[in-house]
Amino acid sequence: MKKSAILAKVMIVLFCVCGMVNPSWAGFKMEIDEQTKGEVGIWMQTWFQHVEDGKSGSNEDLNDFILRRAYMYLKGQVTEHIGFFTHIASDKIGQEGLDSPSLGLGSGVAWRDLWIALNLHESFKIQMGRMYVPLTRNYGTTSTKCMLTMDLPFLQGGSRGGIFYAQKVGRDDSVTIWGNPLDGLLQYRLMVSEGVEGETTSSSGTVVVSDNPDDDLRFVGRVSLSLLDPEKGWFNKGTYLGKKKVLSFGLGMDSQKDLTLKDVVDQDNFVWTVDGFFDYPVGEGAVTAEAAYIDIDNCTQNQPSAYTALSAGDDAKNWYINAGYLLPGSIGPGRLQPYVRYETVDVDTRNDSIDYETDFWSGGLNYYLKGHNAKLTADYMHIDQDKETATRVDRDIFTFQITLGF
Repeated sequence: MKKSAILAKVMIVLFCVCGMVNPSWAGFKMEIDEQTKGEVGIWMQTWFQHVEDGKSGSNEDLNDFILRRAYMYLKGQVTEHIGFFTHIASDKIGQEGLDSPSLGLGSGVAWRDLWIALNLHESFKIQMGRMYVPLTRNYGTTSTKCMLTMDLPFLQGGSRGGIFYAQKVGRDDSVTIWGNPLDGLLQYRLMVSEGVEGETTSSSGTVVVSDNPDDDLRFVGRVSLSLLDPEKGWFNKGTYLGKKKVLSFGLGMDSQKDLTLKDVVDQDNFVWTVDGFFDYPVGEGAVTAEAAYIDIDNCTQNQPSAYTALSAGDDAKNWYINAGYLLPGSIGPGRLQPYVRYETVDVDTRNDSIDYETDFWSGGLNYYLKGHNAKLTADYMHIDQDKETATRVDRDIFTFQITLGF
């Protein structure tokens, strides 16, 4: 065996032993033979965030330095038809008031994605392990490394928000069948997963936030139609920076039956969503736009109560729209992309007949030094409460982000 092949094997083993894992868009690649290949990379996003009235229990502002994401990944192919993808990660390290080490939130390191894939045909693939929940586009298929806006929608874990569905930091342990029939005109994803598992109680220990007494399975499905360039990968980009022409429409559904939510038994969780995505070169620039609507029956997760009224057992409607334009030409060593964003969360709470609405207005600027691999982002968000309470008040959030990866 050649020395280069031995060295490649040793490197792969060392990376596995050290826990380095997942795929970015251009990691360090290794090859042992025609079938056995691997790729390793790292991705980091750091924040400074100013939150008006952000300190719990007071009206004082909060200044927070946060390691938003730190990912190390390893993906590989063992034979022509079988491969793997895995990464370990930490999210929101140092964010005040957040600490869940076992999930790698606030502190600690955790497995974020971990699956084995059988690639039987382009139109029929099987993945088993921990992976994205294929419901929405923005957090069901889009890589958080390649977003148009600074972060995800607020109701899907963006900024200081929470994810509205049962998950392990946006993922679930499952088996998923997916593929790209008709040469990528269609893409489908069908997941059977754990969803809500054992009993979870409130912080006071008196209320069952969510419970799955019969250990019922969760069923999630998504289908998308691409009318221009196909999107065949597991991960999409939130903006293609003028390198692709995309017009895509998606539909997703999520269901889990016979749950106990907020001490109320036999509740059926059901979510459906529709979305559209458009990305097109315009001269030397490019325009990107995305919109989605999400309908939630019997929410399975509590949300940060300082921002929205949504909690387990509530019904809600959520919609958002993003739009950005990559300016032609360079300014200094990079390119500018301004964007705007709007999101609303309309909650029908279980305890009364009053609807609580929260609106999120955002605007920002991306400065790309090397595409998605190196960029700076400044983002301003205004949170507008339809009905203010002692904890839910109108507030402003400013975030500055540095992104670096390979």
